[in-house]
Parts: sequence; structure tokens; C-alpha cells
Amino acid sequence: MVRWLMSEARKDFSTLVERASRGEWQLVGRRARDEVVIAGADEIADLLAVAFPFAPEVFVEPTGVEIWLPELEVYGQGSTLGAAKDDLVEAALDFVGAWEARLSSAPNQRLKGGHVRRVQLARDQARVAEVLFGPSPGDPQR
Repeated sequence: MVRWLMSEARKDFSTLVERASRGEWQLVGRRARDEVVIAGADEIADLLAVAFPFAPEVFVEPTGVEIWLPELEVYGQGSTLGAAKDDLVEAALDFVGAWEARLSSAPNQRLKGGHVRRVQLARDQARVAEVLFGPSPGDPQR
């Protein structure tokens, strides 16, 4: 891994990004005890998936379907499984917004960071659903 000073990283940012896209993690800066790395988002997402799996719990009731997501402590509900999944995706995205805005520093919320980052890296509703529930049958793998 090439070690870069922050000033060098600024000068050659496009090279750092290209190397990261090839799977080479790039250390770009160090301040006190913190280090900054540029790495490919898909690789980070894969690593987080191993360390922070989701285990949604589905409950079928006479009135509809509920899905509890214990890792983020949110739930979705709907008249069908599909509607409940869609509602849960929205709830997860709402939670991530709240976590970014104010919850991340709360002591009882800090450990949710890995799960939050997985949702953040998914970027859109379809990919968030895949992160939470796995790929749908017939969906191409990335």
C-alpha cells in the first residue's frame, strides 16, 4: 500500500481513486490517531456484510405482514410481504438519516454504525432491499 501525505493525495486524487477501484486501498492521510483510506465501495460493502449481517423477522398476522429489523430497531408493515418489505426499506432509510443527523453520538446507538454503513453504501431503495433481504430470485448478482 502506498502511503501518502494529505498534500500529496490532493495533488494526485484521480490516481488514488483509480487504484482504489482496482482493489488497492490507499492510505491518504493521518491526523493524530485517525487515518483516512480510499477504498472501493463494493469491497467495503462486502466486508461489512460479513461483519454486520441483517436478520429481518417476518410476522404474518390476519391483518397483514410485519417485519422487524432488530439491528436498526425499525419495522415495516403492509397488507402483503412486498408492501411490508417496501415499508421496512423506507423505515431503514429514515433511521439512517436520523442516525447521521443526531443519533450516531448517542451511546446506545454507536454500535449500529456497521449496519448503518451497509444501508448507506446501498445508495438506492432496490439495493437497500437487497442488503436487508438478500437478492430476489432471478436478480443478477453484482
